[in-house]
Amino acid sequence: MNRQELRQTLALANEFKEGDLLIGGTQDEQVRTDARRALGTVRLSDLAKNAVVEDGLTQTLARSVHKLLMQEIGSLTVGAVKRMLTGSNGAMWWQSYRDGLTSEAIAALVKTMTNDELAAVARTIFPAFPGTGVNVGSAQHFGSCIQANSPTDDEEEVLFSVLEGLSYGCGDVLLTVTPARADEDTVTRLAALLGGIISRLKLPTRFSVLANLTQQAAAAKQTKMEVVYQPLCGTAKAWQAANGIAVEDLPDAIGGVGGLFFDFEQGRELLGGAAEEADMVTLAARGLGVARYLSKQVEQRYGRRPWLLAKGIAGWSGPALWRSGEQLVRACLENVVLAKLHGIPVGLDAGASFQLGIEPQVLQQLTPQIAAQASPAFLLAVAGSVDPARGYLTTSFREHPRLRKATGKTITSAMQQRLGELGIVNADGEVAAHALATSQLYAAYEQAGGDTRSQETLQADALKKLNDLNRRGFDLGYGHGGNFQPPKSVEARLDAIFAQARRALYARLDEVSLKEAAPHHLRVRTQARDREAFLAQPITGALLQEDDAARVQALLSAGRPQVQLVFSDGWNANALNENLRGLLPALRDELARQGCELSDVEVLIENGGVEAGYHVGALLEAEVVLHLLGERPGTGASAGLDALAAYLTYGYDERGDSRWGQALNSSHTTIISGIHRQGLRTETAAAEIARCVALMIEMRSSGSAFEEKLGQESAPLV
Repeated sequence: MNRQELRQTLALANEFKEGDLLIGGTQDEQVRTDARRALGTVRLSDLAKNAVVEDGLTQTLARSVHKLLMQEIGSLTVGAVKRMLTGSNGAMWWQSYRDGLTSEAIAALVKTMTNDELAAVARTIFPAFPGTGVNVGSAQHFGSCIQANSPTDDEEEVLFSVLEGLSYGCGDVLLTVTPARADEDTVTRLAALLGGIISRLKLPTRFSVLANLTQQAAAAKQTKMEVVYQPLCGTAKAWQAANGIAVEDLPDAIGGVGGLFFDFEQGRELLGGAAEEADMVTLAARGLGVARYLSKQVEQRYGRRPWLLAKGIAGWSGPALWRSGEQLVRACLENVVLAKLHGIPVGLDAGASFQLGIEPQVLQQLTPQIAAQASPAFLLAVAGSVDPARGYLTTSFREHPRLRKATGKTITSAMQQRLGELGIVNADGEVAAHALATSQLYAAYEQAGGDTRSQETLQADALKKLNDLNRRGFDLGYGHGGNFQPPKSVEARLDAIFAQARRALYARLDEVSLKEAAPHHLRVRTQARDREAFLAQPITGALLQEDDAARVQALLSAGRPQVQLVFSDGWNANALNENLRGLLPALRDELARQGCELSDVEVLIENGGVEAGYHVGALLEAEVVLHLLGERPGTGASAGLDALAAYLTYGYDERGDSRWGQALNSSHTTIISGIHRQGLRTETAAAEIARCVALMIEMRSSGSAFEEKLGQESAPLV
């Protein structure tokens, strides 16, 4: 097969997901069966010679493979290797030859396996951390990564999420937080908090703040940042867009860190328009090849092997990629085996975005199946099934004790021992998991930090704080019923969030609010034919319709705007309906105070995504586009919160040449998110947005380049 034939065969060989249709796949099962049969006859050497994408990342991947081992197994076909991996000596064969497997070969192997075969491989191969007892990634281990996100980056919300998670035996693998506002101060503050929890409670775990590399590097100058986080991508174009740095430059940027934590998601490149005609399983494998390469590079350059872990994300994206629970299970199995064959300990975020429409109870029924079949090192763990900052369903703290019992596995020996010392786990491995246990951990945390109040006083203080968080809508302090089932009030809360999110996805812009807030707006449409089309394929919301583009361009007759205001419904029109009237008057005043010239006419985009703002910038040759966009519904601790985000993009390079005609992406854009009544209030958001816009004009940059100019120069994280 030549490169084009191989690319086509790989795409057709997938078990069907909607994302395959974006790169020439098919729903015809006979065609897919024939493609898998053909792929099984391809030799590994041919896969190595015909990489599906020709770019710099491909060259990087080639350097991560053991050349002698690759030559030794090169004459084997994909089918022959599959038979060895699924046979009785599969783990032994993998241990001997894993470094000779290219990422494309691993992708081909996964495509030719049934679910049962994937499960058999997943339950046989266990890349694990070294040490005694039960360790991360070992056959006896089933752990968790606590994701303690707060929609407002509130330290108390993060702290009590972690403490409650610990009371359920969670957090043995990692403690993480994704900042809602990823500025240097916030990243530093949250890193210090997570590091402080670990050190004060003497927890045998690690932490990572899931910000970009520039922000992590800046925080590392002020506090400990042992584990570096990076999202993985399978093409050079997608990698640059997601990370703002070429993959070959990353080893120098991260230095000799103690740990590397990666996440990967099938379809990430497709949704970003950077798939280079390759399918999403193959691109996920290529991303994991990058992780393998970086681990080896850090070890070679700095003389020590970094702690390495990957998290496979499934179900976070919408129906453009997949639409059913069966596809979610398949994606989880594929993600685990892709990582394990690369030699990387791997866990899962087995979730469901509200766009998918998978109800909470259905996801909770699928999760035990995923844990049993895929044998991941961990699953994500959040307070209350819904991540309050990112707005999607995933595994709750309450589910983890049941999952450990069902799989017959345990958390790491070190964490079990430490939680026993803290009075959270008894001799039989049973967890306390109630508000008093959380308050007990809070008292220990505060006393270790120098608080001289009594244990009883501190626990009473903790219970008051839990009650306050409970009233604010957080699923904290409720406890659990029999077999760790959620109380009725918790189920009602979850159902309300799900219902509100589904309503928000299909909400319409309110004409009264729009006329009051922006009486001179120009309404335009994207290439999404309707709301359903936009939700199913967000890429259709990237460009304006041709006639509407001409109407926007006609505004140039009044002159090129310095700051062009754009707003679109995005994922939630109610975010505009609720926040525009409070935000826009204050924003206009603040921009004028900063000396910024705002456009006379605002552009309102129906069914518009972030990229539609870039299109407007190109049409109007704007210096800055200020794009207000409805965020994913379901964010916030309780139902009924509709969050707005501001995407700020400077459209010219340092020479003054326009960048609007190029492929602008998130690395070029500064985001101020979480604008709503319980988060970043409109008056505060207006001042912050205006300040950033003024600085961008002064520094002629936005996104990662803007952050660097603000004094956050990238430096090794050691």
